[in-house]
Amino acid sequence: MPKKPIVFSLVLIPVLAIFGLYYFYLYPQDISWNGFFAGILPSLTGQEDNKLIRINLHNHAIALYEDDVLIKQTRIAGIGDLKASPTPQGNFKVLSKEKRHVNWTMKVVMPLSLRFYKGYYLHDIPETLSGKLITTKYSHGCIRLNHDLAQELFNWANIGTKIQIYDSQLVKPADSPDIYYLTENGSKELIPSPEVFQNRSFKWPDVITIPSAELNAYQEARTQ
Repeated sequence: MPKKPIVFSLVLIPVLAIFGLYYFYLYPQDISWNGFFAGILPSLTGQEDNKLIRINLHNHAIALYEDDVLIKQTRIAGIGDLKASPTPQGNFKVLSKEKRHVNWTMKVVMPLSLRFYKGYYLHDIPETLSGKLITTKYSHGCIRLNHDLAQELFNWANIGTKIQIYDSQLVKPADSPDIYYLTENGSKELIPSPEVFQNRSFKWPDVITIPSAELNAYQEARTQ
């Protein structure tokens, strides 16, 4: 066989492989080359650290843990529309970090981005390509943070930091049978009895257990 076709094939194969990787995997999932390569080594080595991010979509709460100790609890700025573009729930990890991620499909810039699942990120308030802030009520599934929190989280979290995302209005601490209702404005309300629980049409399977320190960080709801 002539040498030129062989050389051409050796060059063409990796080019096609790179094109296929981008077109069929990265592009549909809104993953940049930088983000993709940043997450390869931790994914292969199973790298983890002693940090944890917990987010409750119901009341927009975020809790940061280090060495199993709650170091901060505050609120996020926004989540995806529950029907049109819900934020994924489950256990994840920080897969990549980018100071300025550009979603070319949506024509949106997401500063201080932490990717945790496919094309879903925790990030600062997004902007248009021209630099105008996007302040719509809902995201397309990403978790929006105010600027100060986005900067703090970007500096604090590592690739491999664990993330737990859930949606619950009913919680209990691990060391007590007491059940609390979490209000959307960020407070907690003790449900005084099983009768009250049932009268409010709550369901027992919807109660989840959260760390006691996390529950204690909520303020008591004001009663009339």
